[in-house]
Amino acid sequence: MPTPSAPEPAERAALPVAWPLRAWMAVEVAFGLAAIGAVFLRPDQTATNFAWPIASTVMAATLGAFYLASALLFVLPLFERRWANVRVMILPTAAFAAMMCATTFLHWAAFSQGTRPFAVWLASYVLPPPIFVALYLWHQRRALPVGRAIDQPLPAAARAFLRANGLAVTAVALVVFALPALLVGRGPWPLTPLTVRALSSWLIGVGLLQAWMAWENDWRRVRLATAMLLLLPLALLVQLARFRADVGWSSPALWLLVGDVIAAGLVAAWLWLGAWRTRAYDAA
Repeated sequence: MPTPSAPEPAERAALPVAWPLRAWMAVEVAFGLAAIGAVFLRPDQTATNFAWPIASTVMAATLGAFYLASALLFVLPLFERRWANVRVMILPTAAFAAMMCATTFLHWAAFSQGTRPFAVWLASYVLPPPIFVALYLWHQRRALPVGRAIDQPLPAAARAFLRANGLAVTAVALVVFALPALLVGRGPWPLTPLTVRALSSWLIGVGLLQAWMAWENDWRRVRLATAMLLLLPLALLVQLARFRADVGWSSPALWLLVGDVIAAGLVAAWLWLGAWRTRAYDAA
């Protein structure tokens, strides 16, 4: 019996998102909604509604801002047809989840073990790394190699910012993750090694996402990722405003964080609003 021929390059470039990835994204949406309901909406109740009690409400609220900003990264792929347009967030998300998993085991005793929030937390960080990596490899074996079909390259300045900023944020966050004492006692609110590592894990994910956007270097393939960069500064500023009495506004670390997420958000807005994006490509 004849065997099916290999996909032609055009077919491989338009490789669809496989149903297992869509199904897992739906699971991730459920995990995200649980976290948003806990630390974005009710950050003062982490003793009962989260995986561990966070003494500083504004710290919990800050983590909540990251959860809210990441929501569209998992919702939008449910409606995206092409694998190439989803790929940008897969490995950065796997790396973020792996760092959160490591954080969990490094601070195991601090967690509210035996509770439903902890069970959800553990599942949401133990399962994603192998699942995302496996699905990435499965799709990539069938997809057109990266770099052979860039339809709309990013502006050189935007790409340079995403590459440099992404790698810098990732590097700094890795150092702080390894040495949380660098921030404990020096933050804009009370920090512990656990909360420092949780925040560093988020920054590693955000930094890698920006670096991956620069590597993809194609508007359609990075468009999904811009959602988080656009939402993060807004979500963070809302949370800081809600709990402004608890924020040490003179902290250099705070302004470094706020300034960086705003800068990344402005670059994402530029990519959306720039006149360089042609009407013909948009309609494709």
